[in-house]
Amino acid sequence: MRHLHRLLPLMRRVLGVALLLGAATSEARKGEPPYSLAHPAKAGVDVAIIDVPGIDAMRRRVDSDRATRAAGSKRLRSADAQPVSITPERDGRWDTLDDGSRLWRVRVRAAGATDLRLAFAHFALPRGATLYVIGAGDEYQGPYTAADASNGTFHAPVVPGDIATVEVRVPAGAALDGAALELGTVGAGFRDLYGRKQALDTGPGASGACNVNVACPLGAPYPDEIRAVGYYEYVAADDGEYYICSGTLVTDVPHARRNLFLTAAHCMSVASEAQSMVVYWNYQSTQCSVLAAPAGGFLADDQHGATLRATRADVDFTLVELGGTPDTAWNLYYAGWDASGTAPGGTVGIHHPSGDVKKITAGPAPTTMDSCIATTTTANTHWMTGPYTQGTTEGGSSGSGLFAVAGSGGIAHHLIGTLSGGTAACSDAAPGQPNDGFDCYGKLSVAWNGASASSRLRDWLDPGHTGATSADGIDQNDVVQTGDGHSTHAWPSELLQRPRATGAQR
Repeated sequence: MRHLHRLLPLMRRVLGVALLLGAATSEARKGEPPYSLAHPAKAGVDVAIIDVPGIDAMRRRVDSDRATRAAGSKRLRSADAQPVSITPERDGRWDTLDDGSRLWRVRVRAAGATDLRLAFAHFALPRGATLYVIGAGDEYQGPYTAADASNGTFHAPVVPGDIATVEVRVPAGAALDGAALELGTVGAGFRDLYGRKQALDTGPGASGACNVNVACPLGAPYPDEIRAVGYYEYVAADDGEYYICSGTLVTDVPHARRNLFLTAAHCMSVASEAQSMVVYWNYQSTQCSVLAAPAGGFLADDQHGATLRATRADVDFTLVELGGTPDTAWNLYYAGWDASGTAPGGTVGIHHPSGDVKKITAGPAPTTMDSCIATTTTANTHWMTGPYTQGTTEGGSSGSGLFAVAGSGGIAHHLIGTLSGGTAACSDAAPGQPNDGFDCYGKLSVAWNGASASSRLRDWLDPGHTGATSADGIDQNDVVQTGDGHSTHAWPSELLQRPRATGAQR
């Protein structure tokens, strides 16, 4: 028994692999069901519905895709934000349960929406209180507690359908203050992320036919890097609407497993955007077929909230630190990186085009170029890659990582850039093949240095100021050997030197 602590991380890792390879469902992430689903007879009658402006989902998709193509960037608009002010004090229904606890419920509808995500402008639940969000088909997210607040706010993961129920259970003797909880935004989705309506341009199977699932032979040399990539929804500061981008969990030099997530500045560059993030992991198929259904992940493996650490527009990068540690059962990977500026012999990109399951793209040796989307450019900030030999990128791919191919010498498998945008797409003439377009990826070697810690990577990825410009990746559940001969699950981040910020952070 005294060696059990050494085996636990390995056991978690094996469990995580099993979850990825098996037909896991979103049940793996949920806690016990909300009271109204577990005890429908005791929960009382249904509550009245509060309507917010509805949408025409098909028209919104068409308009959004047209705007994405015109902009040249590859962030993907996914939902319209409808402002509301709904509180337990003014709205919904209260019921007192047999044990003296109290149940508050309210229902909101955005007619025509394919799915909903709810943002709480105030979120300060009392001790012991829980909150759930319930969508169509009794699909739910939760429970959430006061610990899930991000700067006093909370952004819930997506649920299917155009009606969502908020349910809060408050323990006997506790009070839910009038200003403690306020639903401030209903995100009316038009991408059908659950794929319930089998629309051809949304959800699973949404991306172009030339895209390549990570389970295909092209992805076989990159099992670790694939596990580092997730996609996220967030509320953009420029227009207040919801978007999808991709990003990569990255290591730092001391392998401290700080939850640093690298993406693009044109996706997010201010603190409020980072706070609104909901990141979805492991949304991928275990089959090569483009039409294969996802096996686990996505709504099962999600986390919310982040803190902005560094961002810069010219090289188009943003680094955030996620608000919580990913569950060890998710079996993620902290990707290695190379900021030397050395060009590899070829590249792969790993990303989520059009909100689809995870894809992989093969490109030639990259060349250097200016940014392909910025209105004012700085010379030589980006890698140019394309035309691709396999796969492509689309809206939703923005912020995803560019990796050196296997066999590229000392930088093989290392992240070297983040996607800004470009002209690459599936060919109209040959839909199963990529076109002759290109993409540009902001260089890590340029993002490494900057005027202050808030505009460069080196303070965060090399917090000990060792001078290193590269680091190998590390498994979330690897056992780290300590100096005293014992094993530990991870180095304690709080004991490591934090970056010394030399300028104001946004």
